[in-house]
Amino acid sequence: MPSRVAPVADFVWDGKALDTLFSSTSGPVAKMLKRKGIAVQRAAKKNASGRPGPNVQTGRLRSSITEELGVDGDELVERIGTDVSYAPYVELGTSRAPAYPFLRPALDAAKGQT
Repeated sequence: MPSRVAPVADFVWDGKALDTLFSSTSGPVAKMLKRKGIAVQRAAKKNASGRPGPNVQTGRLRSSITEELGVDGDELVERIGTDVSYAPYVELGTSRAPAYPFLRPALDAAKGQT
């Protein structure tokens, strides 16, 4: 028995519902982004917690790593980072010190998770 194909007229485009789905900070897409952001934040803090990595003296870098869900224009964004001035030198290294990446590996690990 052939399946019935609904005519295009049966479908209603609900732009408001789609806007809510993709740009509301309380919708399902936002909840998924928040979960991913928290996972990346947790992994970055773990990566900034010593061996293998920089020798932790105060824990300032680790405790400064934050995540925040927001809206940029009409798009949801999840920001994970730190405002510690020396963080780029730890992440990327310098001519005198090796790199101890903590953010990039955390993000890369989250890409493979669902």
